[in-house]
Amino acid sequence: MKLNLRSVDLNLLPVFDAIMEAGQLSRAAEALGMSQPAISAALQRLRHTLGDPLFVRTRQGMVPTPRARELHASLSQQLGALRDTLDPANRFVPATSNRCFRVLSNDYFEMVVLPSLLTRIRQEAPNVVVEVALADDNMPRKLATARADIAVDAFATENDQLRRQVLLEERLVVVARQGHPVIQGNNCSKQQFLEAEHVVLPDRNRRLPLDQILNEPGWQRRTGARVTQFASMLATCSRSDMIATVPERMARQYAGALGLQTLAFPATIPPLPVYLLWAPVMDTDPAHQWFRQRLLDSLTG
Repeated sequence: MKLNLRSVDLNLLPVFDAIMEAGQLSRAAEALGMSQPAISAALQRLRHTLGDPLFVRTRQGMVPTPRARELHASLSQQLGALRDTLDPANRFVPATSNRCFRVLSNDYFEMVVLPSLLTRIRQEAPNVVVEVALADDNMPRKLATARADIAVDAFATENDQLRRQVLLEERLVVVARQGHPVIQGNNCSKQQFLEAEHVVLPDRNRRLPLDQILNEPGWQRRTGARVTQFASMLATCSRSDMIATVPERMARQYAGALGLQTLAFPATIPPLPVYLLWAPVMDTDPAHQWFRQRLLDSLTG
């Protein structure tokens, strides 16, 4: 049975947030301009409403329960956005903000985009945090309910309730280890491609340009391993005779360190757009606007 929001006193949520941030009732009371008995009473009401102790008192302070940590991860971002919206004097200031921006993607984002993004935002925001979680079929709902700020994906979701923008375009290339017994030089022939064993990612039940080619007659590749991450593809190719088809930016960035060759794909493949996705509710959030722009800047600067 779902919790009836009408039974919840929403004034308790800032109290909960303050206790999470302060770690002590006295400090939380001071931060909110409340008395400690009032804070304690509010916590008791919230414990009763949620059916969880939320905090355990120790010598080190109030230690949150797993349920409290889960609740705070979801609420803190939304409370911060609400404060920015309601209080013009409390607009987003990068230099002092400790906001956590949540990104739904795969390890392509972590390996290719995140390093330059962090370098870019650290110039303005030393305490901002970027948290990456795996994109899945629930991505549109997570964006719409503010459980994530943005998603970065090769698939432009058909959900017309989300904003979308092309973040960048990728080319696909073939990687094979240096010293591969068959594949050498700048090119990989179609015959070499089809005779080699491939390490691949799981199917996502949606088609990319590469899938269209591989579904054509005479293009059936030999799958030797199926892994969950691009990083595993690169690592497997570096230590075996398997090959893989990966985004060019990733291949160029890590080929030298892993001892890999980067070779042209043996057929013409259209560039692959990588999309930036977000919910319209975030359009007017100054922090979200800032983060999106810094993401774009990090790829062009």
